[in-house]
Amino acid sequence: MNRRERKKEETRGNIITCAVRLFKEKGFKETLMEEISEKADVSKGTLYNYFEDKESILSGYYQSIIADYGKEINANLKINQGIKARLDNLLDFISKIFGNDIDLVTVYFRNRMQTLFDSNPLDNPQRSGLENTVLEIMKEAQERGELRDDIPALVIARNLQFLVMSYFISNLYSEVPLKMDDFKQQLIGLFLNGAKR
Repeated sequence: MNRRERKKEETRGNIITCAVRLFKEKGFKETLMEEISEKADVSKGTLYNYFEDKESILSGYYQSIIADYGKEINANLKINQGIKARLDNLLDFISKIFGNDIDLVTVYFRNRMQTLFDSNPLDNPQRSGLENTVLEIMKEAQERGELRDDIPALVIARNLQFLVMSYFISNLYSEVPLKMDDFKQQLIGLFLNGAKR
């Protein structure tokens, strides 16, 4: 990476860091793009060159967290064989990423659901690292005969993601949220009983 690219990455990272601080201090809705540009010490034009709106900043935040944990999750998935063990590990990873700030996670999930169909969801070259990881798990499980192979791996992966988002948010707002182990086992059971041969 050359100096110019490093500078761009630093600016992008600074914008994300400052924006997330404001989101946590003031709330996502209450934070204005102008405030983010002030806090990050960049012009509004520069801010908009990097991010079109607050939602894209939040997506950038979660993508950077996923990238940071990416090597860890891939290493753990190589150790754990079998779809059930891999899903268990994947849900631990998702909990680690999304379990800390419920308000921001809810905004992020809502935005992901709303923008999912802006283009063909089955032909998205810009999938997040997490989506690619889930897709690889499904492909490998199909190759090993653990999941149906008459349904494209991407369709199965997307269904798991919908299920995880729905289950995760439902559990957050439940009067009696499940303990993480119970949550994982219910989710894995629900997914596999519908997809397993």
